[in-house]
Amino acid sequence: MKLENMVRKVYPNLMPYVCQLADLPIEEMKQALGKEQVYKLSFNENPLGPSPKAVQAMQEALLQLNLYPSSTGDALLARIGEKEGVEAKNVILSNGADEMIILVAQTFLEPEDEVIIPEVSFVQYLASTHMMGAKPVFSPMKEDLGVDLDAIIERITPATKTVFLCNPNNPTGTVIPADELRAFLKRVPENVLVVIDEAYHEYADDPEYLSSVEFVKTYKNVFVIRTFSKIYSLAAARIGYGIGQEELIEAIHHVRPPFNVNSIAQAGALASLDDEQHVSESRRINQFGRKLLAELFDELGMKYLKSATNFVCVDTGRDSGYMFDQLAKHGVIVRNLAGYGMTTSLRVSIGQPEEMQAFAAAMREILAKEQK
Repeated sequence: MKLENMVRKVYPNLMPYVCQLADLPIEEMKQALGKEQVYKLSFNENPLGPSPKAVQAMQEALLQLNLYPSSTGDALLARIGEKEGVEAKNVILSNGADEMIILVAQTFLEPEDEVIIPEVSFVQYLASTHMMGAKPVFSPMKEDLGVDLDAIIERITPATKTVFLCNPNNPTGTVIPADELRAFLKRVPENVLVVIDEAYHEYADDPEYLSSVEFVKTYKNVFVIRTFSKIYSLAAARIGYGIGQEELIEAIHHVRPPFNVNSIAQAGALASLDDEQHVSESRRINQFGRKLLAELFDELGMKYLKSATNFVCVDTGRDSGYMFDQLAKHGVIVRNLAGYGMTTSLRVSIGQPEEMQAFAAAMREILAKEQK
């Protein structure tokens, strides 16, 4: 048996997810580093933890583990629709935002299709494109690392099937200004699907930001993706959702596995939506942490991007691999952005004040040693 004769032709482009140090659960990080205390600032997780209401709802749902969940999650669809000002039929659930990206790819992409992806954006767009054997077309960023919508328009051809946008963008934290996005959508052909990933929507406090749910009501070719992993702090539960016009939703249901979102996750998500206090406190911690990082980077003379998310992208002016390793020696784990071609940049998640202080102390010590 020769495996290469059995797997799909796209197999060489598909890489399994291999956990590096920055991807490990915190207990495994401690073991890898031989440290009792580690500060994980690499995964954009909510340091506040889940809503107590969500935990209680999930604990109660555990008593019915013998029963299959609602296949479509009707109660949650209705609640999301109510919150977002759309009908339940305009919402679809997924096993995290990652699965929703995959479902979109499985629904719409053929091997001859082109998919436009900004050069510095979430890697799942590329992975899903490769999975379907479609052709990725990368569009350059603006000089300030904002998403260049004009560059995307220039790359649309008759073969273009999908455009992936992340707003606010990961890993830069920047937003696409509402006026630019509005003008862009008017120029996109109606047969090109525009997928807008709003994983960090609830953190976006930039006045130029506007959720694309508003555009879903006008454009049949706009599809918005959200997640409960970030501000709602349900990353381990794996639950996300998409919002689009009914025709798009029905198409995706053709490839969505039945029971793809478990009942525990559904219960937690439903309760989370009713805990505004938890969301407000999460935002408060995040805004405080972003302020601390801005002050630190100003002090250290490092350039950083204005963030509308729960992380900050900083240009350290030094090799990012070196900086990552030095921080790891202090028990602080961040995200090395060298894989995006940003060879001197790091992405730093917002944590609790003590985590921010640990990061600041480590950075000061690393730079102080350089001056000796």
